[in-house]
Amino acid sequence: MKKKRIIYPFGEPNLRDTEIRAVERVIRSKWITFGKESIALERELIAYTHAKDGAVVNSCTAALHLALILRGVQPGDEIITTSLTFASTANTILYMGARPVFVDINPETLNIDENKIEAAITSRTKGIVVVHFGGLPCNMRAINAIARKHKLFVNEDAAHALGGRIDGKSIGDSQNMVCFSFYANKNLTTVDGGFLATPNAAFAARARSLRLHGLSTDAWNRFQDKNKLLFEVTDLGFKYNINDVHAAIGREQLKRFSKSQKKRMSYAAVYDKHFSDIEGVTLQPKHFDNPNIVHALHLYTIVLDPDRFPQGREAVVHELRRRGVFAVVHYYPVHLHRLYHERFGYKRGDFPIVETAGDNILSLPLLPQVSVAEARQIATITRKTLLDFQKTA
Repeated sequence: MKKKRIIYPFGEPNLRDTEIRAVERVIRSKWITFGKESIALERELIAYTHAKDGAVVNSCTAALHLALILRGVQPGDEIITTSLTFASTANTILYMGARPVFVDINPETLNIDENKIEAAITSRTKGIVVVHFGGLPCNMRAINAIARKHKLFVNEDAAHALGGRIDGKSIGDSQNMVCFSFYANKNLTTVDGGFLATPNAAFAARARSLRLHGLSTDAWNRFQDKNKLLFEVTDLGFKYNINDVHAAIGREQLKRFSKSQKKRMSYAAVYDKHFSDIEGVTLQPKHFDNPNIVHALHLYTIVLDPDRFPQGREAVVHELRRRGVFAVVHYYPVHLHRLYHERFGYKRGDFPIVETAGDNILSLPLLPQVSVAEARQIATITRKTLLDFQKTA
C-alpha cells in the first residue's frame, strides 16, 4: 500500500473539543451576538496584555481604523508606516482620507527602520503606525522618542504580536494604542476578531461606542434594562463588534495560550538550529535568552539571498509544498500594489530593502499542535530543500 504523504499546513487553527463545547454552550443560550462572552473576553485580554483598557472588535482592521479615529486623523494628514505588512495597515489610513508615507525596513528585523523615520516627517505628519513584523517587537524606545520630539502619536499594529514583550513589558501595556488580530491563522483565533488596547479609559469608552454604530449602549445592555426602550446614536460609528460565538472560542484559546507559545518558541529554536548555518539564509532574531524582548512567533520567516538562490523564492516555495511543507509568502510590499502605485505614484526602487525582502521572503508552518518529531520533520524537509536549491560559492 502506498504511504500517504503528510502535508504540514501553514496557520492551521489549533482548535479542540473545548472550543466546540464553548460554541455549543453559546448557541444553546440563544444569545449569540455581542454579550457576556464578548465582555468576558475583553476583560481577559485587558488582563493578559496588561493594557490600561481596551475594546474587543471583529478584526484587527477595525482596531486599526478606530485607533486612527481616536487619534483625530483628518483628510490630508500624513501617517508614516511600513510597506512590509498586510494591506489593512495602510488601507485604514486611506479610510481617513490621509496619506500613508512609507519608510524602509531594517533588513535584519524586517521592522520599520527607526533611523529613517525622521527624514519622512513633514509639516503634515500626524503620527506613526508601526508593525511588529512576524511578532518581533519594533524598537519602541527609539520610535516613541522620535514621536515625542515631533509631537506625533504612535499606534502599534500588533496583528502578529500577542504574547510578545518589549523592554520587559507585554505588547499592549503601552502609552500607544495597540491593535491585535485573532484571524483564523493567528496564534490565538476567534475565527475573526481583534482587540484595541488603549492607554486610557476615555479612548476605550469611545471605541466601545464606535464599534456598534456609535450607539449610547450595546444590544446586551439594552436587553438587560427592561425599563428603557429608546437609545440614541451619539457618534458616527461602525459595525465592528465581535459576537459571543467567536468570543467563546477566543476565551478557550486564551486559557492555553501561554502553553502554545512555549511550544512555538521550542519549535522555532529547532528551526533556527537547522537553518542558521545555511549561507544565503537570513532569520529574524528571536532573543530566546532575553526575557525583556519576546518574539511572539506568529510567523517564522526566512529571507533568501537571490545570489545564493538564483532559481528564486517561488521555486523554493513550490518545492517545499511538493515535499509536504506548505510554505507561504508574507508579504508583497504594499507600495507595489496597484492601488498605491496608481494613487500615489509609488514604484519599484522607492524602498529597496522592503522590495528585496518582499521578493525573497517565505514563511514556514509553526504549529504548536504538532509533535516534536513532526516539527523536526518540517525542519529537516526545509533544510534539505534549501540546500538542494543553494548555489555554493
